[in-house]
Amino acid sequence: MKHPSDVEHGGAMAGSQREIAIAPKRKSVLRTFLLTLAIGVSGGLADPASAIGAGDADTMFSGFNNAFLVNGNYYKNKINGSTFDEGWTGAINILVAQDAFERTGSIAHKNLVNALCTTFLQKFPPGYEWDGWNDDIGWISIMLARGYLITGNADLLYNARVPCFDMVWARGWDTQYNGGGIWEQQPNMTPPGEIIDKQALSNNTMGKAACLIYMGNHDQWYLDRATQIYTWVRANLYNTSTGHVYNGIQPNGTVNTSRNVYNQGTFADFANYLYQITGNVMYYNDAKRALDYVKGPSWYNNGIMTGGGTNTWSDEYARALGHFCRDNRQWATYHSWAVANANAAWARRRTDYNVCWSDFSQQTPNDNNVITNRFCDAVAWLQFTPVNIPGNIWGRHTIVGMNNMAIDTLGLTANNSIVGLWGLNSGQSQIWNFSQNADNSWNIVSQSSWKALDVPGGNPANNTKIIQWPPTRGSNQRWWVDQQADGSYRIWNQQSGASLDSTTTTTNGTSLIQWGWSGGPQQRWRLQ
Repeated sequence: MKHPSDVEHGGAMAGSQREIAIAPKRKSVLRTFLLTLAIGVSGGLADPASAIGAGDADTMFSGFNNAFLVNGNYYKNKINGSTFDEGWTGAINILVAQDAFERTGSIAHKNLVNALCTTFLQKFPPGYEWDGWNDDIGWISIMLARGYLITGNADLLYNARVPCFDMVWARGWDTQYNGGGIWEQQPNMTPPGEIIDKQALSNNTMGKAACLIYMGNHDQWYLDRATQIYTWVRANLYNTSTGHVYNGIQPNGTVNTSRNVYNQGTFADFANYLYQITGNVMYYNDAKRALDYVKGPSWYNNGIMTGGGTNTWSDEYARALGHFCRDNRQWATYHSWAVANANAAWARRRTDYNVCWSDFSQQTPNDNNVITNRFCDAVAWLQFTPVNIPGNIWGRHTIVGMNNMAIDTLGLTANNSIVGLWGLNSGQSQIWNFSQNADNSWNIVSQSSWKALDVPGGNPANNTKIIQWPPTRGSNQRWWVDQQADGSYRIWNQQSGASLDSTTTTTNGTSLIQWGWSGGPQQRWRLQ
């Protein structure tokens, strides 16, 4: 897609158009991508009177679906329209449905994500070589890989890989200029007179897609590509002092230092994924700087997202902020600011559909011809902003028994692999990420295998061995985590009712089991 540059200090960006020749059996269409980001610089914006409540995230996502969802399986391009929203814009719409599933873990949301992704592939089938804009393919790859992690539908992972990431890597990664990097638009497909460059947008989307693919298949090649892309972006398009993500670099080395909230968000999410995968604190620090650059005083006053044109893509920033705060227990730092944006979006929504456009400082007009993408930002902010600051259970932990034995994947990644116990070393195989479902139960997912703690079949029998299985959010993977009087935690399964039990072993490699609650030390755990 065409992404015009910001003017200095985050003002409005110029618009542009391009015509794309679609594959022979499709008509050539004119697609206008006017992207304007105007992060408010006046200090006079009053705080909205309303405040988000516990059901508002559901209400706004339901409103989005009421406005744009057709037959429960695709999003149209506007309220008054009937046209399937295809390509990168359609992928971004689906990302907010995936956001809703992340928040709730509901079967209905999982089924919706599967329907949206499969219908997308049917209506906009792979064979994307005709599209010279590599970030277009990046958004599709992200949507499909994330869809696989939610649904387990292997067709989504295949299509995230082969016709998307693999194709772009083969044609787009270039070492002749700038020492690497993926072209934003393929040079041989760029019209005469237009800028040829390598942008944050094409590189960060593809890097993020590679992370998600790796989390799905553990193919080291994808993790290597993710780190290769990241190293290049960090060296060429990221200010390690300020957190500013630059727009792009031309073959002659000229850097476009304009700034965009979507670049900050996509880079931060990419960095946070690499931190979760590798444990390398550099990625954590980079993600935090990129987030703080938007939140900080150098960009705007009062912190409320504003935008004109088609969209701001602050949904990517909200997504990155939500993941970073959830994974790393940082809500105490960012919560008030996130709530201010969620409140503003809620206060300026259209109450007939309960949707808000991307300018949270202005009342959403009752204009049924505003494109669907422009309503994604507010939905994402509501999905990722908790009403209250979450407690300390959220995020990355080692789970350590009273005998100093930690729950460990034992380096195994295959489905049905046992989960074991090992002396505490805080290695990646001992890191588990806690996230919550709408019913307040917990998901516990390994940061090395990306599999969930699972009671096979929900078997209630004592001495049942705990296994790893791809996250389904089923009741046999949902856990209650109850703090005890001594500060330790009982962790017990929603379906089986039995508690995690270490059998008081100090032998490395012993299987983790479940047992009916006795309150003994073998069933008490520290979250570190």
